[in-house]
Amino acid sequence: MQSRVTPSGWYADPQGRFEYRYFNGVQWTSDVAVDGQRYVDTLVDRPAPMQQPSHRPRGMAIASLATSLGGVLLGWVPFVFVLAAGAAVAAIVFGILGLKTSRRHDGCGRNFAVAGLALSPVALAVCVGGFFFTKAVVREIRDFVDPGPHEIFVEQPCTVDGGRATVRGTIHNLDDRDHDYRIIVEFSSTTTTKSSTVGVPNVAPDATAPWSTSVAISGSSVKCTVTDVFGPMPFGVDQQS
Repeated sequence: MQSRVTPSGWYADPQGRFEYRYFNGVQWTSDVAVDGQRYVDTLVDRPAPMQQPSHRPRGMAIASLATSLGGVLLGWVPFVFVLAAGAAVAAIVFGILGLKTSRRHDGCGRNFAVAGLALSPVALAVCVGGFFFTKAVVREIRDFVDPGPHEIFVEQPCTVDGGRATVRGTIHNLDDRDHDYRIIVEFSSTTTTKSSTVGVPNVAPDATAPWSTSVAISGSSVKCTVTDVFGPMPFGVDQQS
């Protein structure tokens, strides 16, 4: 048995709002007519207007969290800790303002503000550590660049044996505290120039310590020259000669 199919065409409006409504063979459409004039029924299947979310500011709260995180992550970095400390203080200000704003907007952004305020003391503590770390870095660099007052003696000429040149000497600590030294020596022959570094640790005040270093170099006549004297490498980081 075949089901009865209604052909497409104009029929009396089943909704009763207009005289006729067009049926496309499957469903009623929005095409309508009254007294021979055609219209479009805009109320048929019309979606409800989209509700735009109201503006709920939380910028201060997010800024509080971002700046406090920046303080925690960067507060330990030498010299940068100053900026990180400023960010931590700003996080406190932003957090307070963010909480006040959240009270006026049903708590919007409150979690960000609370997290920023909670991290701010941590960031400040990290910055304190960054301050002491900076002092240590400055001290280590200063001791490396400035080894203190000293006198250095180089035995001349260099000795050359089996393609290897050797130089010896002494260094006298003229300071009133112990010093470590790194002596840079340049070896020059007619065809080659090389350099070598020798460390002389724990030279007491007004004491003299011997040192020597050698390199493989071609040529029977080699000139040896002390080019620089430094202090110990920062934080004990050593370099091979």
